[in-house]
Amino acid sequence: MALLAESSRRATWALLGLAVVMALLSVRAGWVMGVADERLEKHGREQFRFAVELRGRRGALVDRNGRVLASTVNLPSLYVNPSKIPAEEVEKRVSGIVALTGKSEEWVRARFVKRGGKFLQEVKLGASLDPDDAKALIVGLPRDQMWLVEEPVRVYPGRDLGAPLIGFTDVFDDGAAGLEKVLNKELSGDTLRLLQEKDRKGRVLQGGIDAARGANAGHSVRLTVDASIQYAAERALDEAMAVSQPEAAMAVVMDIHTGSILALASRPGGNPNDGESRAHQENFKNRPAMDQIEPGSVFKPFVASAAMEEGLVTPETMLDCELGNWAVGSKVIHDDHEKGIISVTQVIKYSSNIGAAKLGFMLGADKTLQYLRDYGFGRSTGLGLPGEVSGTMRTAANIKPIELATTSFGQGVTASPIQLVAGVATLANGGMRMAPRIVDAVLDRHGEVEMAREPREDRRVVSEKTARTMSRMMETVTEDGGTGTRARVPGYRVAGKTGTAQKVENGGYSATKRISSFIGFLPADRPEVAIAVIVDSPTVGSKFGGIAAAPAFSAIGAFTMRYLGIAPDAPGLVVAPAPGMPAEDPEQPVAAAPRPAREEPFVTALPSEPVELAANADGAWVLPDLSGRSLRAALAALEPSGLDLRVEGSGRVVSQEPLAGTPLTAGETVVLHLN
Repeated sequence: MALLAESSRRATWALLGLAVVMALLSVRAGWVMGVADERLEKHGREQFRFAVELRGRRGALVDRNGRVLASTVNLPSLYVNPSKIPAEEVEKRVSGIVALTGKSEEWVRARFVKRGGKFLQEVKLGASLDPDDAKALIVGLPRDQMWLVEEPVRVYPGRDLGAPLIGFTDVFDDGAAGLEKVLNKELSGDTLRLLQEKDRKGRVLQGGIDAARGANAGHSVRLTVDASIQYAAERALDEAMAVSQPEAAMAVVMDIHTGSILALASRPGGNPNDGESRAHQENFKNRPAMDQIEPGSVFKPFVASAAMEEGLVTPETMLDCELGNWAVGSKVIHDDHEKGIISVTQVIKYSSNIGAAKLGFMLGADKTLQYLRDYGFGRSTGLGLPGEVSGTMRTAANIKPIELATTSFGQGVTASPIQLVAGVATLANGGMRMAPRIVDAVLDRHGEVEMAREPREDRRVVSEKTARTMSRMMETVTEDGGTGTRARVPGYRVAGKTGTAQKVENGGYSATKRISSFIGFLPADRPEVAIAVIVDSPTVGSKFGGIAAAPAFSAIGAFTMRYLGIAPDAPGLVVAPAPGMPAEDPEQPVAAAPRPAREEPFVTALPSEPVELAANADGAWVLPDLSGRSLRAALAALEPSGLDLRVEGSGRVVSQEPLAGTPLTAGETVVLHLN
């Protein structure tokens, strides 16, 4: 009996204890539910929040006429919820997804397969899609099965136009190469860090995302580059690549009055819109800035002008070119064209290494090297392009006699194509070197100039008299008997210089590879632009600069003169012989006959929907008929024109203003009505 009573008491106490615990828990639960606890509330909220970084729209890169070279636009990305979309709907749309995204059918089908025993809730099938085609694909499907999201995308309307110069951005929308990298600070928009919410099933709630509109957009940057001249330069290089089959080719066009770079072209190239193309980094090498080449004979005018500036020679001064062989110490300098006693002008015309070396010796090491530095060699251009080289040049203290001789005709010294065009532009500009420039202005979000980068005089290198005399001497290079007759531009006098240099490879000179070049300016008597063309290691045909590089100079020069509206020389104009040249030069031509002017217009076309854009005899663009074309095809057709294109509506072109056949010049407005 006593044991039973004891057990009953214990049970009673246990029940009382349990009741007390339950009461305390109930009180605590009531407290938690009825009384605010900031710590618990914060913890609960954080379970459904995550941080998102949002950037203001990246600024655009535009050419000097305002034509867009790089911009950020919103394009649809395609998303799907494989757990909700019915299998029959998947089958109906697989082919459409493949066509829209460019993915393989195998890749697309794999996105709809369970992973780890369950479907994913959200799968991205493609980005940067055609808006009309993307909308058509999802018609009839609920929003929670397949949907589109507008996402910012960096696009390059010109595709490969200027790609090595412009560069591209990375996945974080930061500049990764070219001007996109150099100007990243100016182009980048403000960054905002926002808290985004999701529901209990992990679905993102869109509320609050509009706060991104408060992020300031980046500045746009206007370049000195002219898209039409850039296009012409690249087409000329394409022809040089096809004819000579070199490793690479490059061209630079400069406004001699301002130092503005109008074109900076390089081949091979790539399309920054194409991820596979961007994987081949060598196609995005900005060779005119990054290639350090031995210039060869294009150096001779700089040394000759220095000797004239110092009063050591005149164009008529006679030099003994030793019949093509001259010993300097234990080395022998050779000329391709054996000459005896000829004038300084003929040294330039026939490109005598021996004559140039003797001019270098007359100047001496100190003055030769100082003049070359004044012309811009062996020092930075100031452009700040990624990987840009300054070139190499020996100092007066350590240069040997044979090295001074070879430096005088461009061997044993290196320079970039940009330095070469800036040097010859100095002679064209009356001896005043202008600092090269690639950025014209930084623009605010309204397109107004916020910061202008004005042209700047670097220094006077030679007098205007010396420069003008040198210009006339360089004209003889393109006259009968000169080494650069293929650089002639019908209707315009051309002053220039050919160059053919052994290529340096693995620390020594290649036995077979050559750097072929032509630099010059036109019109010779009233210069406007300077052009440098370099063909790296031609493998087919001649390797001389007068044959491999000069035709591209001619093509670029002819287009640029028409495009800029530079009047040709007066018909029947008789040019007096250059000083130092006989009235009738008895020498026979040493280069092939001049190439006829390029008659066919530059054309841009889409393979699927060809549209021809042609220039008339006055250099104006003839507006093609764009009726029925997609916006993409119309943009591609007008790509090289520099026209101000405005679009109204969506779909395909139903009308255009002005009408087809109207002649237009860069900067004029074309309105396309789409439906």
